[in-house]
Amino acid sequence: MAAAGPPPGSTSAAPPAPLGIIVIRVDVTLPVNDPAAPDQPALDRDQVWAGLLRKAENAVPFVPGMEACTVLERASDGLVREVVVKGEAIREDVTFTPKERVSFSRADDRAAWVIHNVIGEDAAGALTLTFIGEMTAGPMADDAGDPDPERRREARPLRAAAVGRRRSSCEAICGAR
Repeated sequence: MAAAGPPPGSTSAAPPAPLGIIVIRVDVTLPVNDPAAPDQPALDRDQVWAGLLRKAENAVPFVPGMEACTVLERASDGLVREVVVKGEAIREDVTFTPKERVSFSRADDRAAWVIHNVIGEDAAGALTLTFIGEMTAGPMADDAGDPDPERRREARPLRAAAVGRRRSSCEAICGAR
């Protein structure tokens, strides 16, 4: 079943937001295999897992706007990498839950986020890929929860961009048949 919230046993790198700071959460679940395209080979869980591992190693082909991705450290349950987005070097901790989830987290003085890429199944048992992203946002607020209409308008492009990046990532993973 696709995750409705944070995956069981997951931890968020982003601490509770102080007053005036909110957490934007984006959840996107997409089918792995397109039933409308029976001519394309169907991916199984192992193939999707291999795609997520490739994304952890080098996210550049998966994430629009990412300029570089370098693995700094390796461990049996994950890695530490540096990515460059819009000229900014960002250090991320990546943790693996084999054949279930890859989580990317950042917590430094500039920003905090956690992004989970979760392999799941829908009600019919078809494979899904769920992207769950939580990030702190400065004084700008969530487009659903802030009473200020101007701040809601400002937050919408951030949410739309996050959804678009998740779709691009899924297409890169699922398209690698």
